[in-house]
Amino acid sequence: MRRVRVWGLVALALVVSIGSGGAWLAARGRTDPDRLWAEAERAFLAGHWDRARGALRTLQGIRPASPLDCMLNAQLATAEGRFDDALAALGRIPDAHAIAGQAHLLAGRIERQRRRLRKAEAAFRRALAVKPDLVEAHKELIYILGIQSRRREVDAEFLALARLTRLTHHDLFTWALTHFTHWNPDIVADLDAFIKADPEDRYSRLAVVELLLERPEVESYIERILRPLPGNDPDATALRINLAFNLGHYDQAETLLASAPANHPRIARIRGEMALRRHDLDGAIQHFRAALSGEPYDRVSPMQLAQALRLKGDEAAARIHLDRVQRLNRLYNLIIRIRSPKRENQVSDLAELGTACEDAGLLAEARGWYTLAITINPLDASAQESLHRLGRSTVPAPPPPPFLGARP
Repeated sequence: MRRVRVWGLVALALVVSIGSGGAWLAARGRTDPDRLWAEAERAFLAGHWDRARGALRTLQGIRPASPLDCMLNAQLATAEGRFDDALAALGRIPDAHAIAGQAHLLAGRIERQRRRLRKAEAAFRRALAVKPDLVEAHKELIYILGIQSRRREVDAEFLALARLTRLTHHDLFTWALTHFTHWNPDIVADLDAFIKADPEDRYSRLAVVELLLERPEVESYIERILRPLPGNDPDATALRINLAFNLGHYDQAETLLASAPANHPRIARIRGEMALRRHDLDGAIQHFRAALSGEPYDRVSPMQLAQALRLKGDEAAARIHLDRVQRLNRLYNLIIRIRSPKRENQVSDLAELGTACEDAGLLAEARGWYTLAITINPLDASAQESLHRLGRSTVPAPPPPPFLGARP
């Protein structure tokens, strides 16, 4: 009987021990930070946001928030539409952490969703400062710079993107279009929404006026959009001069032009046009050259310069600029002719676009089109030869950022 009682006590002790061990393991699971974080992530990805929030709240009571905690918290807050909370969480992630680039990228996307393009652009540029090879940040910047018609900066972003990844048909086609085309005026509604969300959004104001400049019937709206921009803003001054000329307010245009800066491409072009009307050929040539230096893909300034050179009797110099215009025109006409997405896999089109870009001096774009052609048909000897030839040439570096306030 004594032996039976002893074994009973041993069995009872074993049961108690097992129960205590299970409780300890369960308690450890509830307080293990790594396990809690994984649980929060799984819950978030599964759409169980309450459970994810609870796990993150438990984590906060165990240890200071890590950068990964902050990122998950920001993702959860973004999904729930709590954008201020998301941005606050992202702001706690130091730039030295490996996830900092993604944090700035998410912050930029939140700001873009809130239509605050200035803050979005700043966040995307910060993402590239800490992680220069972040392809998504370049693409986000291309959207912002493109919708604001900041062509030189769009070109620089595409050049950077081309060094990081193989460009798609959509990428290359968009890049080509940015050299020549303007947005449909319908985009004014989007730009107007950006201005309402951020009245200090200078670039969106300039883009709206650019789109509506040829429509004098909306003069009061244009003037209202331009009004907050200071008188010493050279881009706003150029648009005001253009608007005054379009409305027939020549005295006002002349007054503005007299005090306008000298080193601005658009204002230089206007001065060239005025000089040409006065038959001041030397002055016109000088101003058109200045305009051309700031707009590498412009077709208007070289045409005007060629006209002035011809009137001066310098046919050889005029022919150089006319040839440049013709090469750009050929590329533009080709883009318009084959812009249908249904033709994006036709190798002959891709190779032809590559040749047109190469002839126009757009070597990085030409390389992209040739590479795309070879991707579809590796046996295309012409594209292979063209790509090999470009491999021996140097793709130009991105153009330097324009001086403060300048736009193409």
